[in-house]
Amino acid sequence: MKFSNVIAVLLILACAACAAPTIVIDAGHGGHDQGGMPGQRIAEKGYALDVAKRLDGVLRRAGFRTVMTRKGDYFVTLSDRCNISNAQSNAVFVSIHFNGAPNFDANGIETYFFRGRESAALAERIFRNLVSSTQAPGRFVRSRPLYVLSHARHTAVLCELGFLTNRDEARRIGSSSYRQKLAEAVGAAVISRYR
Repeated sequence: MKFSNVIAVLLILACAACAAPTIVIDAGHGGHDQGGMPGQRIAEKGYALDVAKRLDGVLRRAGFRTVMTRKGDYFVTLSDRCNISNAQSNAVFVSIHFNGAPNFDANGIETYFFRGRESAALAERIFRNLVSSTQAPGRFVRSRPLYVLSHARHTAVLCELGFLTNRDEARRIGSSSYRQKLAEAVGAAVISRYR
């Protein structure tokens, strides 16, 4: 192979690596903020962190650079979560949550975005992967001006991975293997979109 061809190949590979976004993984709530509804029996924050860490592993093994907004049980403000993401030159923000409702029968997967075709496309892809992988009911993909989405400068989605107020769904979420399945489904959607 000619030297000029080797240089061209190396430049292409370098540009491809530069084009891959940093995935900012946001584990919802933390510290004094338990998440969920007032009086909810099962705290959201621990499960959100567990899935976020699992997602971090999935994406790192696939070669992505990742940043987590929190790595332990401590509080991070909404503005700090956005600042962490917005500090990246090329980022995709993925916020991990679990749902709760006064109607204990409510269950299923939801994903949210605020604006932009790329955010909408990623929210839809994650939603489809989650529903297909877990067989959980698919509720919807919606645009909502949630703080972490409306203040993001880059692609941003928020995932509600099931209802902790639903007895059957909470039992599934309590399973380590199910939380791994959730992380892998979100990760696969991100990988297929940006690789």
